[in-house]
Amino acid sequence: MKKRNLVTVMTILLTVIVVNILFFPPPAAGSDELKRELLEELLSADIVEKPDLFADYDELYLAKTKTQAVLQGMQGREVTLVTKEWVDILLGIIDDFEMLADLSKSSVTSDHIEAIAIAERINSSITMLNQYDTAKENGLPMLAELALERFYRGEGEFFEMLSRNEQETRVKIEYEKTSSTSYKKGGVYTISDASRMEFESRRDEWVYKRDMERASDYITASRSHLASARSPPSGFFGAAFIEIIKAKDSFEQAQRLYEKHQDVELGNLKGIESEIEIVYQSLMFETLKVVAVYLLILSVLTIILWKDFERWDGDLDDTGLGEELIG
Repeated sequence: MKKRNLVTVMTILLTVIVVNILFFPPPAAGSDELKRELLEELLSADIVEKPDLFADYDELYLAKTKTQAVLQGMQGREVTLVTKEWVDILLGIIDDFEMLADLSKSSVTSDHIEAIAIAERINSSITMLNQYDTAKENGLPMLAELALERFYRGEGEFFEMLSRNEQETRVKIEYEKTSSTSYKKGGVYTISDASRMEFESRRDEWVYKRDMERASDYITASRSHLASARSPPSGFFGAAFIEIIKAKDSFEQAQRLYEKHQDVELGNLKGIESEIEIVYQSLMFETLKVVAVYLLILSVLTIILWKDFERWDGDLDDTGLGEELIG
């Protein structure tokens, strides 16, 4: 019985030990080897390897050199896996910045959009870095944030310039919004620029929506007049032609608005434009035929009347001559 109890107690103790090892591991011990490894990684990202990056973002170079100084001042036993975690985060930020910097120098819009996506990733990394006391005490997250703000200010300028040169209003508004957001993330130096671009985007968006609603109404009216031209509600001569003229006018009003904004909807107007033109040409031909018939009838009547007039004039001359002879 005692032996069985002893086995049970030993089993419980072993279970507790295993659980503690699995779920509550002891703090990672530091080492000189880990310290050397981290310093080598930092030195590999030296100014010789990334001259353009550190020239554009000197905050990152300062963050790297401060990290080197911190590590060099630490005893080997103090450099633990926790140290490696925040150093790796910083190195990841530097690597991401290198990609971001290359993309931001491009003149291709999609490259800048990709750079902004990388900036969001960097921002998440900075948040993680901020959770480590050593990194925070040495201002590493702050330096990375300053570098990121510098990037955003540049993107604000880039997208503002794009918006100035863009003819398609829908795209122009997107550029203005991106510029405003970038300026806003660029820190206190560009708050006024962010407000200015936000105002411009809201103004342009309001005008664009208003004009698109009007254009849509014009297209609806044009379709209605086109249908009436095909099946005129009254038998009055010219009713169909009047309707097609109205359809054409409404269509041109809509077309002018779409052209004003260089909207993609322009490409969808070819169908109705073609329909209006076909009906217009057909009605024009029919109208000309009717007018030609009227003119022909009028000409015949004119000729008949003219002949009657000549006959009457001749009779009048004969009467006058007879009176003279009698007299």
